[in-house]
Amino acid sequence: MPTANRLTEAAESATLVRITRSPRNADRVDGFVLSVGAKWVLLFKTGDGGYFDGLVAVRLEHVVKIAEDSTFETRFARTQPEWPPTAPAVVDLDSTKRLVETLSPISPLIGIEQEGRSRSAMTWIGAVDEIEKGWLWLQEVRPNAKWRKQPRGYELSRITKVIVSDRYQTALTAIARTRP
Repeated sequence: MPTANRLTEAAESATLVRITRSPRNADRVDGFVLSVGAKWVLLFKTGDGGYFDGLVAVRLEHVVKIAEDSTFETRFARTQPEWPPTAPAVVDLDSTKRLVETLSPISPLIGIEQEGRSRSAMTWIGAVDEIEKGWLWLQEVRPNAKWRKQPRGYELSRITKVIVSDRYQTALTAIARTRP
């Protein structure tokens, strides 16, 4: 069965899935599939134990394997106040530009990853400053909760994962406050 069809089936059945992605150094993503587009899939991410931990979008073309959860985590997730997970009203999963434009208003901070650039995964977190000519400009906030003075640019075509509203970003927002 094609990947998009398996993901759509997981969304319809509210099944917790574990997604293995390429490249080889990309981390596994666990969560409930909310929707599938032409280029991206959106999940309500779960962390250890089945706790809900924000929204994550991954490139559909990088999904290598989809496995149903076989642990207690699905049952635990169903006891949480966030159950059942629902997709935000409008998130466009058909282009990277539209994904960022429609996902970023959900949270003060957005995280992006570009797996494949190095051996270790790194997430850049910030507020969207501008999106133009194939580039995303982020006003980044560092792990010490200090804002960078100048926005930094990232090629939209190299973004492999987008994260909003996870626990880390929520805590970082509380300490960093509003961007300068």
